[in-house]
Amino acid sequence: MLSSGSGRTPRFSSTPEGRSFSRDRRSGPQKMKRDLGLLAAREHDLLIVGGGIYGVTAAWDAAQRGLHVALIEAEDFGAGVSWNSLKTIHGGLRHLQKADIGQMRESLRERRALLRIAPVLVKPLNFLVPTYGHGAKGREALAAGLWLFDLLGRDRNHGLAPEQRIPPARSLSRRDVLDLIPGLPEGGLTGGALWTDAQVSSSERLSLGFVHAAVEAGAIVANHAAATGFLRAGARVSGVLAKDTLTGGSLEVRARLVLNAAGPGVDDLLGGAGIKRPKAPLLRAMNLVLGRPAAAGGRALGANSGGRFLFLVPWRDRSLIGTAYEPAETDGAGAVEAFVAEAASAFPWVGLTPDDVVLVHRGLVPGRNGAGGLVTRPRLLDHETTDGVPGLVSVQGVKYTTARGVAEKVVDLIFRRLGRPSPKCRTAITPLARARPLEGPLAERVGEAVRDEMAVTLEDAVLRRLDLGTVGPPSAVDLETVVGAMAAALGWDRVRVGLERAALAKTYRHA
Repeated sequence: MLSSGSGRTPRFSSTPEGRSFSRDRRSGPQKMKRDLGLLAAREHDLLIVGGGIYGVTAAWDAAQRGLHVALIEAEDFGAGVSWNSLKTIHGGLRHLQKADIGQMRESLRERRALLRIAPVLVKPLNFLVPTYGHGAKGREALAAGLWLFDLLGRDRNHGLAPEQRIPPARSLSRRDVLDLIPGLPEGGLTGGALWTDAQVSSSERLSLGFVHAAVEAGAIVANHAAATGFLRAGARVSGVLAKDTLTGGSLEVRARLVLNAAGPGVDDLLGGAGIKRPKAPLLRAMNLVLGRPAAAGGRALGANSGGRFLFLVPWRDRSLIGTAYEPAETDGAGAVEAFVAEAASAFPWVGLTPDDVVLVHRGLVPGRNGAGGLVTRPRLLDHETTDGVPGLVSVQGVKYTTARGVAEKVVDLIFRRLGRPSPKCRTAITPLARARPLEGPLAERVGEAVRDEMAVTLEDAVLRRLDLGTVGPPSAVDLETVVGAMAAALGWDRVRVGLERAALAKTYRHA
């Protein structure tokens, strides 16, 4: 679905009330307002397609460096893989096991950056892994790895407040581990490894913190606005055709350069630009939310089951278990039951049953061609160089932890393609003032979510603004409060309320 672009600014109804906008870009700090007419009103320096963690971090960086930025997201900000995560912020210990020092150092830098810029949401978290035997995965080998991990990460606490600092890792004795994990199988146990990484209490609020920061720096953003094709000026991509998925309206969003950050939809979107390349295989990632605490003493626990390494992670008075992967083309039938059985085998002292599972996080992530398994490095494609299509760049990330750092590289490339000198990136040290939960009575929080955070569906509010439905179904009382407040604010009738309830209910169907 391609267009040469008319250069005209279309008339467009952008809100549930149907008001049309033709305002110029406002000066000074801006609020999050869903204003699709403003998106169509001018040519932007950069248009980002995709509001997952990679898109929103790029929007913040580019806007902070002075570019006029627009961003559209087909669903809601952070609604895809960014929401379906294990909520851990890793320093890259696994990369050390593969002797990939570069990626380990990158993970350490990005963990430090998130601890620094979002201290309300990102906190240190202890990890404990029991060791069995004395081989390559035994206590002695792991102790040596932890020593090297600390040595290579000696700057891990630079610029961090005392309560955010990461202590040295240490090796534990067999007795220490048994004291910390009652019921742990003792056969062959030789000790354990204890180190500290970090955890985000709400990846939803952190993603929104980046969106707020981008908007306050001048970016114009909109959720529930899907790219349906590209605008072209000759061979050059000059923007996108977009559709308001709430009203069915359409518009043209013009830009000097387009960043395709559509996550699992990256390759599908490229087809609309006439770029024919083999699609990267996708894997379905899955994490289980348990309705009770299960980890020992607030520590994340690691264990091996059938060749897959799983973590049992304490989270907001509940627990998470992850991560399992399967090819995206499978129908997923029986996957949850199989994963529960695997997790029960990995953590037998927990007594896990299917009834413990209150929510299943699923998301599509890039896999590797031929070799199988999860991709370990992001894809950054300059399509002018690789495909002869100027005006288009694509990025497909892998880890939530490293999104900010990848965005920095992406924006450096954007400046080169725009022919402008690149100001220094400051996102690693600039606090995210809005990376925090909403506060106050629930009805007031709903009002703020609708008024200032683009919550336009029940899922937007319950799952990604209010932290009500991320640990399992919200209470009936809370749900009634949210529905009533949103219906009043957005003019929903009974039919719309029923549709919104049904859409939210699908989130909690495990199969």
